[in-house]
Amino acid sequence: MNYRKITSAICIGMLSLAFISPLLWAGEPGKLLMETIDKGFAILKEPSLKGDEKVQERRQELWKEISPIFNFEEMSKRSLGQHWKNRTPEEKKEFVELFTNIMKNAYIGKTDTYSGEKVVIISERQDKNYATVQTRLITNTGTEVSVDYNMHNNPGKWTIYDVIIEGVSLVNNYRSQFNNILIKSSFKELIQKIKEKKSKEETSTK
Repeated sequence: MNYRKITSAICIGMLSLAFISPLLWAGEPGKLLMETIDKGFAILKEPSLKGDEKVQERRQELWKEISPIFNFEEMSKRSLGQHWKNRTPEEKKEFVELFTNIMKNAYIGKTDTYSGEKVVIISERQDKNYATVQTRLITNTGTEVSVDYNMHNNPGKWTIYDVIIEGVSLVNNYRSQFNNILIKSSFKELIQKIKEKKSKEETSTK
């Protein structure tokens, strides 16, 4: 599965949700998701932020609004899996920062690709401190893509810790990639590979 296309679908999906009427039945997780999306979409529609010369400023403002709904530390921990517990506090901090940057570059570079896609919220399931908001991304050709957001309430705020596209977990995909590297290489080498990916992603979003 092409995760460059998937991250694009996630970003477009989140932003295009603003076209859907507010859901009266939505619980706190769904409402928070909607509020975040509304703020992000407002930035894309802001006249003063349009144009190629405003690309960096627009992306920066968009990330400022969208990023708080993601729990990047939890995503990083789950992505590293069994290897997380053996890391020092300094290694964990560096890994979270690098993983966050990978996600940022993957998202932020796709903000100008929106072309009328829409999203329908299918359902919201909540079990104590965990919730899943199920959505469908509908493209201009009528193709539907399943995009679900797994959220956790800790401490006192709902945040996204995984995104499931067509039944495939974003976190599990990264965990598989990282684990394959760590089976053959050291953690230091994994960090170097992530830094190289970070550099390439930053270049591609300029």
